[in-house]
This record gives sequence, C-alpha cells and structure tokens, in this order.
Amino acid sequence: MLASAPVKTSTLRRNPTSSPLALSAGHQRLLARWLRTWKVSRLSRELRVEFSPRLRRAFGRCYQSDRLIRLTPSLLGAQSYLMTEVLCHEAAHAAVFERYGSQCQPHGQEWRELMAAVGFEARVRIPVVVRAGSQMRSAGRSAEFFVLRCPVCRSSRTARRPMQSLRCTHCTRGGRTVAMKVETAQGRPRRRTRASASS
Repeated sequence: MLASAPVKTSTLRRNPTSSPLALSAGHQRLLARWLRTWKVSRLSRELRVEFSPRLRRAFGRCYQSDRLIRLTPSLLGAQSYLMTEVLCHEAAHAAVFERYGSQCQPHGQEWRELMAAVGFEARVRIPVVVRAGSQMRSAGRSAEFFVLRCPVCRSSRTARRPMQSLRCTHCTRGGRTVAMKVETAQGRPRRRTRASASS
C-alpha cells in the first residue's frame, strides 16, 4: 500500500497575517484519508492549510481556486474539540470544487454527500459552548446582546448591536410607528416574545 504524500501546511509569504502554526500529524493523516475517500487524493499534494488570526467570524475558509484552507488559531486552543469537524468541512469544499468545478452550491447536495461519506453531519453552523472563565467567544464575537423592547405591545427581540432606530414590526403592521427601546443583556439571546393581549 502506497503512503499518500503529506498535506502541505505552510504560510503564504504574501500574507503576513498568517500564523506559522501547523496541523498535527494526526489531522494530516485524517485529511489525506478523507481526500482518498472522496477520490481526490491528488489534492493531498496541493492543498495547503494555514492558521490565520484574522478569522474572527468563521472557524475556517476554503479558497478553492488557490487550494488553500485557512483556519482560526482558536481551533488549536479553547475550541480544539471542533478542529476535526471544521477541517473536514473546509476540505469537503475543496473536494467539491476539484470534482465538480464552481457550478455547485457552497453547501449543496454534493458537499453534503462528501461530509456523510466520512461520517460527519453536514452542518453549516456549529453551535459553540462558551466555557466559564474563557475569554474565547463564538468565532471571536462578544457575548453581549441587546434586548430591544416595544413600550406599547411589549414584544422584544435581540441584536448584537444597539439599534437606535428599529421600529416594532407588530405595531407597524397595526398602523402605529413605535420605536423600540434598547436594553443591555448578557449571555445567550432570548427569542422574540410578544405579550398577550390581556396584559
């Protein structure tokens, strides 16, 4: 049995924001096995994996035409339990591009089939547990949320930013123009609520 070539883990010289961190040998072997399973083993010689601290809103990105996967360094630390799934997610994007070109949807049927073929659920968003005392937040976002409440109908919604000019959709449908009031809340956002007509 021929051993596959190791996956390149490098930094681009033209991108000074990339980190010199590298994939573990175990993750390199997993990646090579996934590429063989997806019948794109030639990618194992060309696909590069980098870690970039500039990734704050996503765990990873795949630049298919460059044969490059960029991952957030937090996957090596506080969120290391997500590393295998995120690497598989991004590698599946590269494999779809290699097999079908740019005609497929980013998270389309082809991508879902590749994820299932190696035993992963095809998730587009990964829920993140923020551990107590950890400074790491989900993909670098703040844990602060703002509750916007209507002073008339008492309905509420949450937002990541204070939105000063948001109007209540319930009151607007009823023909009234009512601005929602901003309150600050910590932790997980609550779902929209609407007070009952009796209150």
